[in-house]
Amino acid sequence: MKASPELARKANRADLSTALPAPEPPQPTDDAASGSNPERPPVVEKTPMCFTLQETLLHYYTHEALVPEAKTQVAKQLVLDIMSELQNVLKAKHPEMPFSAMQLGGSLGNGLPVTSLERAHVLLPLSLEPHLWTFVPGQETILNDPQFWMIKRVNLEYTARGSSPWDRFMLGGYLSTRTIVESLHKTILASVNWPAIGTVLECSVWPVVAPEDLRLEVVRQDFRVTINILPVAETKDVVLLAHTHSTAPAENLWRRSYYREEMLRLQELDRSDDGIRQKCLHILRSICRQRPGLGQLSPTHLRQVLLHVSNDSSDWSEPSMADRFLQVVEELIGYLGSGTLPCYFNERVNLFSRLTEEEIDEVGYGLYQIFTDPNSLLAK
Repeated sequence: MKASPELARKANRADLSTALPAPEPPQPTDDAASGSNPERPPVVEKTPMCFTLQETLLHYYTHEALVPEAKTQVAKQLVLDIMSELQNVLKAKHPEMPFSAMQLGGSLGNGLPVTSLERAHVLLPLSLEPHLWTFVPGQETILNDPQFWMIKRVNLEYTARGSSPWDRFMLGGYLSTRTIVESLHKTILASVNWPAIGTVLECSVWPVVAPEDLRLEVVRQDFRVTINILPVAETKDVVLLAHTHSTAPAENLWRRSYYREEMLRLQELDRSDDGIRQKCLHILRSICRQRPGLGQLSPTHLRQVLLHVSNDSSDWSEPSMADRFLQVVEELIGYLGSGTLPCYFNERVNLFSRLTEEEIDEVGYGLYQIFTDPNSLLAK
C-alpha cells in the first residue's frame, strides 16, 4: 500500500461555524402580474457539514473513545472492594501460600484515561524465595520461545523438597502455572460467598466456571465488567504472568509481560515532544472494541505498533494526528500481511504467533476499510 495521503481540508472551522445567509423572498414580476407562468426562483441548497479526518479523530476521541471520569471512579472503587474481599479470603483459606498484596492493573490501576469498563485486571503476586527459584528465559527452555519463560526450583541438593510452600505446585522441577490456577479457581468457586458480597456492594458477582480461567463477572445497574485475576511472578525488571491457555504446549509456562515497559516508553515519548501517541492508542482501542472484526487486536498489539511507528516518524503533534493515525493503520496492515509483529523490546518475539490465518485476514480486511474510508468512524 502507498504511504498515507495528505488530506486536504474540505472546510475551515470558521467556514463551518458561519451561518448561511437567508434567501431573499422572490419579487413580483410583470409576467406574474399579466397572468403568465412565472419562473421558479432558484433553489438554495444547504451546504453539507463536512469533516476532515483530523476533526473526525478529535470528535471520536472526545465523544466515543473515553469513559466519563465519574463512571470510571465508580467502577474502580467497586473492583477495589471486590479485590479486598478476595485478598481476605485467600489469606484465610491459604495461609501457607505467601501472596503479596494484590494490585489493580491496567488503565484503572495506573490512572490513565479508560476506554472501556468491560475488563479489569487484578494482579496476584507470588512471593518466591530468590535462593530457591530462578527465572529461565524462554530462549533457554526446551520450547526455545522467548515469549514464554519458566521458573525452576534450584538448590534441591541443599534444601529438601517442601522447604518452599510453592514446592507442592512443582511439576518436573518447574513451578506449574496450571496447578496454581486450578487451586485458586477451586477456592474462588467454592469458598467465597459471592452473593453476600454482591449484596453488600450492590451488584451481582459470580466466578467463571472454566478451570483454566480466573475471572469474575460483575454486573451493576449501569455497567458490566469482567475481572481477570492474574497470578504474577516478578524478578528485577521481568514480570511474568501465569499462562494456562488451553493450547499451551506445557503446564509450567509463564508469559513475559511488557505492559510496564510499553506504557512507560509511550509516556516518555509523549512528554518529550508533546505528542499524541496515547490519544491514538485510546482511539484505536475503542475502534477495535466496537468493531467485531478487529477484536483479535489486543492493546499489546496496538502499543507495540505505536512504538515501532515512533521510530519512523518524529512529528507527533496534534495537527499531525490524521497522518500518524493512517500511518499506524497502514503499518498494522503491513504486519498482518507478513504474519509477524516483532516485539519492540525483543525482536525474536512474534506477537502475532497466536493468530490464525482466518483471524489475520479478518483483522486485515477491517483495517483496510478504515484506511480507505477513515471518516466512517463517525458512523454508528
